[in-house]
Amino acid sequence: MKRSFYTIGSLIILLISAIVFVLVPAMLGRGNSNKMPPFGKYDGKEIRYEQGSDFSDYVSRYADMLKNQGQEINTQSYYYIFNYAFNATVQKMAFSKAVSKSGYVVPQSAINREMLPYFSDSNGKYSPKLYKETPASSIESMQKDFRNTLTTSRYSDDCFGSQRAVGKDALYGLKTSSAETAFLQNIGKAKRAFNMVSFNMKDYPDSEKAAYGKANSQKFVKYALSVITCDDKAKAESVAKRLANNEIKFADAVGEYSKKTYSDENGKLTSPYYYQLEKIIKNADDLKVVTELTKDKVSKVIETTQGFSVFYADDNAVQPDFTNDATVKDVYNYLNTYEAGHIEDYYTNIAKNFAAAASSTTFDDACSQYNLTKTEIAAFPLNYGSVSLTGSFDTKIAELSGADTNENFLKTAFSLKQNEISSPVINGKNVIVLQFTNETMEDKTTDDGVLKNEISNYDQTSASSALMHSPKLKNDLTTVFFNNFMKNGSAQ
Repeated sequence: MKRSFYTIGSLIILLISAIVFVLVPAMLGRGNSNKMPPFGKYDGKEIRYEQGSDFSDYVSRYADMLKNQGQEINTQSYYYIFNYAFNATVQKMAFSKAVSKSGYVVPQSAINREMLPYFSDSNGKYSPKLYKETPASSIESMQKDFRNTLTTSRYSDDCFGSQRAVGKDALYGLKTSSAETAFLQNIGKAKRAFNMVSFNMKDYPDSEKAAYGKANSQKFVKYALSVITCDDKAKAESVAKRLANNEIKFADAVGEYSKKTYSDENGKLTSPYYYQLEKIIKNADDLKVVTELTKDKVSKVIETTQGFSVFYADDNAVQPDFTNDATVKDVYNYLNTYEAGHIEDYYTNIAKNFAAAASSTTFDDACSQYNLTKTEIAAFPLNYGSVSLTGSFDTKIAELSGADTNENFLKTAFSLKQNEISSPVINGKNVIVLQFTNETMEDKTTDDGVLKNEISNYDQTSASSALMHSPKLKNDLTTVFFNNFMKNGSAQ
């Protein structure tokens, strides 16, 4: 590669970097980028968008890459560009520090090898003339860039491998045993097919909801209350005293004193059921005081989870009517929120009975007996998370959504013997019963090169994810971007 290519290319990159640095804030609604707060920190070191910083350089590179792909550069795309650049900056900081800690220093000979192609003539031979004609500042800049690149690539190559090899053996990267390679190449050959029935917990009968409500009727007594809540007990007691002395009306006190934690703007309690009051009021005796208030009565100061409250009874409590559709719906909402296990138990017991019937007769006979539709699941391999190393099964089937990451589902399915009926398995809002019907062996072996690339990709993706969730990282990118590159919180 000739020196002229490097020189022109460098100028273009520097020019793009400068243009992007100046135009991004102006385009998105801010002109004084030097005064921006840091976008975050990694291991105590700030990540700033300022000219010459790694973060700014990465923003320029990603913007240029998208432009070269013919994509429109707008506010939304810049948000994603900044995200990619932030991740790349964090990775460079982490990798460089790890290499530095190891004691490794990039040798000058390695830098020279990387620079050599940039000072070669048209025949690919090193040209001392081209080197001498290159300004010292350009050479110094090149050496710095290559030193940085080789430092971070040292970590990346050693952990994740590279394309460099000696014969068939990779020069860098963690080594694996031949047995492990063979295992991964052959993983997923065995595939299992199943019959399935499912019970949707969203179909929980109204009769069962009402039955639960009747058995726990106290929970669903509804109270017509207003409430004033203060952070300070003394302040709440002062309010209670003024109310007792008729110095102020309750509605007026709401506006003057209440922080409205448990109420609407008018002070009306927004969580009116007994089970909700249980979660608000700390002391059982105080709960009794509040729930025994009759119309127009005011409580003493009550300690609540978010301060100190005074309650006023707008009307008497209303006992639940479990023939009313709205009340039954409220019972169902309560169950889904606080006691979903009660619904799971209901369908699990039905599913157990189905499994017993299917085991004593046939799967089809049990489906007829319980008026259920059988679903035939095409053969699929044991593949947690549907990783691309092997095949996956169709999680587009509503009842199987997310089943590829349901450890209990996969354990149950691949522990069954031929024609065995499973115990009930919960997957999302469905209770499932399986029958293992058939196993096939796929005659396919993953190519060694494909396997290595897949593993390297997984490793790098995992490393990136770990870095972005590191306790060493403080990520303020979204907040800083929208506060500094947007006007009034919206794109221009």
